[in-house]
Amino acid sequence: MLGNNPTRFHEAKMQIDDDTLMAFADGELEPAEALEVKAAVEADPALQARLHLFTKTRAMLQADIPAAQPSSQDEDLIARIRAASVAPAQVAGPATLPKPANFNLRPFATAIAAAFALAVAGGIWWQARGPDQGGIGAAQVAALNELPSGEMRTLGEGDLTMIASYRMEDGAFCREYQTTGDGDARVAVACRDADGWAERFAADLQIDGGYQPASGDIPGLDGFLTSAGASAPLTAAEEATALSE
Repeated sequence: MLGNNPTRFHEAKMQIDDDTLMAFADGELEPAEALEVKAAVEADPALQARLHLFTKTRAMLQADIPAAQPSSQDEDLIARIRAASVAPAQVAGPATLPKPANFNLRPFATAIAAAFALAVAGGIWWQARGPDQGGIGAAQVAALNELPSGEMRTLGEGDLTMIASYRMEDGAFCREYQTTGDGDARVAVACRDADGWAERFAADLQIDGGYQPASGDIPGLDGFLTSAGASAPLTAAEEATALSE
């Protein structure tokens, strides 16, 4: 935890440990410390990405049985999710975070929504738009072909976080991912066919106060997945099989 030093965030804004960020998300911090964490999140895209990853994980697990107790394997998955979410302060070149948990299992017991109630004061607006007809860059294609869900990779234009993989009603293998850079964020769903990868959904997020919404709050995304007949997010094994095809 961060203690009661009111200048710590200004001196080292990337030093918010995972326990502190989770406590902030659960509304368990003292008011003064919560305000400091909120300010740090609003000023730091890496912290925003960590909160976004936690929120997406929680959304994927909402359908699981609330009363179930985590097994030893689940506890290991919790540790892997938390380890994967800790972004480095500086990234000199392309890097991939440690492999996180399979988002489709049950372990995550912490409520994340309180974090966004605290941080939303920065202000948000976004606009859903049609798929990109200009093609997908080579670096993003490489990530779509090999990056497991939950992992982040630094590309030349910013960071790409792979969110989840799906099978659509037409049999297409599709992947949801987010890119961030230069204060902007973009969520997209790309699907693979005989000609390669093509976007079927995209939404640009304009960040007005250094804060971005959870993907579950993006207009049109859930509707697109429903209309396309998307399956539940693939398990790690199912995803690995699809990537190898």
